[in-house]
Amino acid sequence: MVTPLLRYRGLIWRNALADVRHRYAGTSLGVVWNVMHPLAMISVYSIIFSQMMKPQLPGLKGPLTFPLYLCSGFLPWLAFSECIIRGANAFTENATYLKKLPIPEPVFVAQAAASATIGLGISFSLLLVISLLVGRPPTAWWLLLPIPLIALQALGFGLGLLLGTINVFLRDVGQLLQVALQVAMWTVPIVYVTDILPPWARHVLAWHPVAPALLLIRDLFLYGHNPPAATSVPITATTWLALFAWPAATLAFAGFVFGKLRKEIRDVL
Repeated sequence: MVTPLLRYRGLIWRNALADVRHRYAGTSLGVVWNVMHPLAMISVYSIIFSQMMKPQLPGLKGPLTFPLYLCSGFLPWLAFSECIIRGANAFTENATYLKKLPIPEPVFVAQAAASATIGLGISFSLLLVISLLVGRPPTAWWLLLPIPLIALQALGFGLGLLLGTINVFLRDVGQLLQVALQVAMWTVPIVYVTDILPPWARHVLAWHPVAPALLLIRDLFLYGHNPPAATSVPITATTWLALFAWPAATLAFAGFVFGKLRKEIRDVL
C-alpha cells in the first residue's frame, strides 16, 4: 500500500490543493471559508460553554484562555473527522474513476486525508497567530506540534481506508459514521476539561485512540511542558508511545482488510 502512495504522491497533493482552493469556488470569500466555518463553530461553543460551565483551566489565566483551549482540541478533531468521513466515502464517490483508470484505490483516500490536513495546517496556523496577538508568547515546544497533528491525521487516514473498504459492501457505514463521530467527540476532552471526569473515566481516557494526540497538542501549545497540575491525565512516555502505536496498528489492520477485499471492490462499485 505504501509504494502506490509514494508513486502517486504528486497527484495526491495536487488534487488535495485543488480541492482546498475550489471547495468554495464561486463564493466571494473563496478559500477563506476553510477558516470561517470552524471559527464560527468555535465561537458558538466558546460562548455557550464558557458561560454554562465556567471551566477552570489549571495553570492558565486570561479572558481568552478557554477559546484557545477549545480551539486547540476542536480544530484537530474537525480535521480528523473530515479525514474519516471523506475517506469512508472515497471509493463510492470516485467509482467512475476507479472503473476506468488504473489508479490504486488508496490514492483516493490519501487525497481526502491530504486535503483535510492542509485545512488543519491553515486553521491551526491561524490559531497560533491569534495566540500571539492576545499576548501568549511562542515557545520552542511549538516546533513539536506537527508531530501529534500529523499522527492524528494518520490515524484518520487508517480509519478512512478501513471504513471506505467496508462501505463499498455495506453502504450504511457512510450514513452511520456522521452520528458515530458526533457521539465520539464527547468521549474525549474537547469542549470540557478532564477535571470533571470521575477517576475511572480518566483511566479509560488514557486508552482512547485519539487522546494521546489531543493531550499532546494541548500540552505543547498551551503549557509548553507538563506541570503537575496541568492535566488530570498526565503526559508520559507512554503517551508518546501510544501516539505512534494507534496509527500504526490502525494502518496495519486497514491494510490487511483492504488487501483481502481489494479484488472485489471495483466489481462491486
